Amino acid sequence: MRQSISLLVVTLAAAFAFVGCSDSGPPGPEQLPTVPASGTVMYRGTPIGNASVSFQRSDGKAVSVATTGADGKFSLMTYGDKAGAPAGDYRVTVAVSGAVEIEPGVLAPEPPGGFQSPIPLRYADPTQTDLVVNIPEAGNTSITLDLK
Repeated sequence: MRQSISLLVVTLAAAFAFVGCSDSGPPGPEQLPTVPASGTVMYRGTPIGNASVSFQRSDGKAVSVATTGADGKFSLMTYGDKAGAPAGDYRVTVAVSGAVEIEPGVLAPEPPGGFQSPIPLRYADPTQTDLVVNIPEAGNTSITLDLK
């Protein structure tokens, strides 16, 4: 009898665990609606390609990211798969890595003196960047990040 009760308890525990695993869990953070948001990164009149661009919303509710093409143009993505960004005010960072992939998964060796960024490093630091952008409710497809 004691074995039957133990088996029943183990079976019920496994059933509850299985049902619990199928639950998606608590809801994640609220995802705000996005609007079109794209633009160009320029430094001293020259488009900056292969730059990582990050827009951090001032209320902390969203981070939108992009990588510039060779022409310096970018299109923001938010929540991993949503095109654009939620309307609001943003602090913007821009970083350019000197690492070059010479074949898939293989980076070129670091040059003597290390990699040099073609833009001032302050733009990569959220506490030092002076780039602030407002994305209105209608969106903005002509953002120009003019680095100095």
